[in-house]
Amino acid sequence: MRAFLRGVSSAVPRAASARALTTLRLPLARYTPLVASTPLSPLCASLRGRVWSLSPPARSMSSDPDVDYFNTVKDMADKGSAEAQFNLGMCYMAGRGCDMDEPQAVKYYTLSAEQGNAEALYNLGVCSYYGRGVEKDKMEAIQWYAKAADKGHTPAQFALGVCYEKGFLPGLEKDTKKAIVFFEKAAEGGDAAAQFKLGEAYYYGRTGVTEDFDRAFKLFKMAADQGLAKGQYNLGMCYYYGQGVENNEATAAELFLKAAVQGHPQAEYQIASCYYTGKGVEKDMDKAVTWFTKAANQSHPVAQYSLAQCYYYGRGVEKDEDKAMQFYKMAASQGHAQAKYWLGIIIQNRQKAE
Repeated sequence: MRAFLRGVSSAVPRAASARALTTLRLPLARYTPLVASTPLSPLCASLRGRVWSLSPPARSMSSDPDVDYFNTVKDMADKGSAEAQFNLGMCYMAGRGCDMDEPQAVKYYTLSAEQGNAEALYNLGVCSYYGRGVEKDKMEAIQWYAKAADKGHTPAQFALGVCYEKGFLPGLEKDTKKAIVFFEKAAEGGDAAAQFKLGEAYYYGRTGVTEDFDRAFKLFKMAADQGLAKGQYNLGMCYYYGQGVENNEATAAELFLKAAVQGHPQAEYQIASCYYTGKGVEKDMDKAVTWFTKAANQSHPVAQYSLAQCYYYGRGVEKDEDKAMQFYKMAASQGHAQAKYWLGIIIQNRQKAE
């Protein structure tokens, strides 16, 4: 029964280090948007969405509120405010009210970190890890993460857990016991990524812990309650199969839909299947096709096959063999055996008709 979760991408897959480093960006970016090399708009959007600790100036001194904010923060930072120094670093990193200047960002993160600011310590770790404004040094990054983690900074605790779990950094040996300790700390501190990661560990009985569906369910629920799509999907599957909780297809469908509207491909496929079969929801072929299409467009092979079947038989859409063939090909290219079979049938029938 555990096989149903194998399609769920974990917070850090077992791939080579390059792939593992990419997955680290999600939790690390929560506090500092160091996720892309060029696009300024997402960076600025992330900054504006953050709850800044300093109040804006009482009276606007320019036509640009970001410039006003920058000037106010810089004045307070230069007077020694650790929180202002951290926020000024954020401004320089994202170009809010100033030109982007990563070395300046590091300078102010450092001043804030010297006063014990946990977020600044963590951001210095991110900068060292990715070489943003400072020479790339992953072992130094680990030291910054450790200092932030000691202050209860949950993304830093999660990042350390990932590093110890994988052991992919030179000079840092794999240690699943330490990994679980940091995952537990981050999860207890409310970090949704850590809750999800720990839930997977207990579900599969890996990373040095014993299989425990009840514990996994509780952790998935914690992550889901914070809106994490992966947590909502996995929690939905627990309800669907009755693992760690009594079976409830209606609740499962609600959770699949919550994750699906966030663009989670497996959830898109699963809610489509619910509408197709009428499990947990009223049967609705139009909605089934809509969600199969969304999942198929995200390269979900089973969704591509299912959508092909809809077009082939005219279920929820007009019968269209050409479109069916298109989606069979997509699924077949990803190794889907049944798609290969039906693709062969269509090709064979067309050859006979010639």
